[in-house]
Amino acid sequence: MATSAPTRVPLRLPRRRARLRGWATVVAATALAATSLLALPPAWAQVVDQPARTWGVGPADPTSASVGTPRVLAILPVGDRIVVGGTFDSVIDPAGNQYPAKNLAVFSASTGAADLSFAGSTNNTVTSLASDGQGTVFVGGTFGTVNGATRKGLAAVDVVTGALRPWAPSNVAPGQVDALAYRDGAVYAGGNFAAITDGSSSSKPFLAKVAAATGSVDTTWVPAPNDRVRALAVANDGTGRLFIGGDFASVSAKASTNKIAAVASTGAGAVDTTFRAGATNSRSYAPVFDLTSDATRVYAAVAGSGGACAALSATTGATLWSDHSNGNLQSVRLAGGLLYCAGHFSGTGSFLGQTRYKVAAVDPATGALNAFAPNVNSSQGPWALAADATHVYMGGDFSSISGVPQPHFAMFTDTAAQTPPLPPSSPTAAGSDGRVHLTWAPPSSDGGSMLLKYRVFRSTTPGGENLTKTPLATLSKTTFSFDDTTVTNGTTYYYVVLATNALGAGPASTEVSATPRGSVVVTPPGAPTGLAATTPPGLVHLTWNAPVNTGGAPVTSYRVYRGLAPGQEDLGTPIGTSTTTSFDDAAVTSGTSYSYVVTAVNSAGQGPASSEVTATAGSGPAVPPGQPQLTGSLGPGPSAVLQWTIPSDGGSPITKYVVIKDSVRLVTLSATQGGPTSYTDTTLARGTSSVYQVKAVNAVGSGPLSAKVTVTAP
Repeated sequence: MATSAPTRVPLRLPRRRARLRGWATVVAATALAATSLLALPPAWAQVVDQPARTWGVGPADPTSASVGTPRVLAILPVGDRIVVGGTFDSVIDPAGNQYPAKNLAVFSASTGAADLSFAGSTNNTVTSLASDGQGTVFVGGTFGTVNGATRKGLAAVDVVTGALRPWAPSNVAPGQVDALAYRDGAVYAGGNFAAITDGSSSSKPFLAKVAAATGSVDTTWVPAPNDRVRALAVANDGTGRLFIGGDFASVSAKASTNKIAAVASTGAGAVDTTFRAGATNSRSYAPVFDLTSDATRVYAAVAGSGGACAALSATTGATLWSDHSNGNLQSVRLAGGLLYCAGHFSGTGSFLGQTRYKVAAVDPATGALNAFAPNVNSSQGPWALAADATHVYMGGDFSSISGVPQPHFAMFTDTAAQTPPLPPSSPTAAGSDGRVHLTWAPPSSDGGSMLLKYRVFRSTTPGGENLTKTPLATLSKTTFSFDDTTVTNGTTYYYVVLATNALGAGPASTEVSATPRGSVVVTPPGAPTGLAATTPPGLVHLTWNAPVNTGGAPVTSYRVYRGLAPGQEDLGTPIGTSTTTSFDDAAVTSGTSYSYVVTAVNSAGQGPASSEVTATAGSGPAVPPGQPQLTGSLGPGPSAVLQWTIPSDGGSPITKYVVIKDSVRLVTLSATQGGPTSYTDTTLARGTSSVYQVKAVNAVGSGPLSAKVTVTAP
């Protein structure tokens, strides 16, 4: 779980409707016995029961808790960027479109959308996250590679780009990294690993301290839990301690360090013997899956007989309260004056004797239950929580919450931070006879309040839509298209679409336009013009101009015909085709005369032949090489495997091939008579796409670049 130290959230007045339904008075004097609802002070803001409709993670298949895919296991807010880790292979927008994202993703808290340019990825599960607050995110899990490079269970990436940092300590099998925390230039790792190593030094089992700058293991820091560490939390009271939780019965053989202990984050990691952990689940010392703290208390998500959300004194470790549930608790987080407790409990009487479905909110001081009660689907539900000043974030196995489709990652928005929706996505407009057909997709976020309607506005001038007037159409939240039949053929119309929720209308979408026209009959194109030939040694080089009349549809290709005398071209059998306005005929004999014509092709078929040109092969000076034909495919690593044909040499031997990546020279390859005809680019990063071209060069100069080929690494 993500275990960076939480921030105390400013208290805010609820902006709109009160959500304190069904409050009762606390009747238990001790928190251990508290089973009633607490009447919270009205100054405490609260997130609403329904999550914002935003992007999530995939695959989009129904959830399968038995195999844990997809599943979000760690969430880390870093400003507006919300880093998410787990086991998944894509991010999903509200329209259901999926984009590659392998076990790591970044979402925007303000837009709800995934950052598709973030290139961080792992080959296996991410379990934990922490940040240094300076642009680096530390990642823990079961993976063996990150961004295609070897990293065993620990890695560091740039929070903006996902680029891999050189930081490279390794988990020593058996076992894995379960938890991470950051403090004062050090990364703390917990798990069931045998050790963490920097290549020359190694930690003890279950718990390690690693320099955040260099990745070196601090072998002088030696607290020694006798079993798995599942949770870490930096103390929020200025003492410099680190709270640890897990399966252990003792730490460094000290008394009262069962399942939860406090150790110094500096020096040798001495156990704080004044902190004597009390029971966390009724009278039992249950395994601890997550921890968080404030200035006076440390909170635990625990398993055991059912499960529990518990609070201990941060000073003494004494149990202050323990809220029992009928399933393991997986995560706890503070936000807006409440403690949120999430896990696998569900149904009538499932949490503190009340009905809750996988998540509950309680008073941190007493453990008394709050009315917050979303309904999280799936058998296991949430596995991770996080919070910032305006949101509570949840990740897990679920696919919907309180009837809102939200795959595996959710944002609950504070009532004071709800906004109108963002603009609808991907608008399009297409004109036809007496009609303009509009389409759009849902906004990346509904602002934290459920969508109500879409509004369509129209103008006959760019930007002229008057959003204060009555819309052209008002449509339901499940409608994503509209046919405007009140149009005149030949007139261009401009459109924007707005989404609305209970707070009002959001910003307009990107403007789109279309011109309706009467039915158009597509015919074959006219003849190409300006056919000409040059005759470098060993070939005939043809050039021409596109036809003036395209027939009402784009020209898709050209066909080249040849004869041994004027008028003898066989128009049933072209010698070649081209998608450009040139062609090299290398199947010629020097000194032989050839005649040529060219035709253009569109969706309606082939048009008439051009005027004829006659040329004698091999009678002119050398020219640059012809155009290679390039193909590309995804290879292991990942890598881009490029292959091309050898073009005509223009009458002078090809001396080199130049490979271009994203409009920049990638490599220059020396040429021989037989090639090379391939190259593998091993710098292709996961989650990115690159565009490749290749050209041949001879003594005369560079030939034309090949057509572009795009290779995408998921």
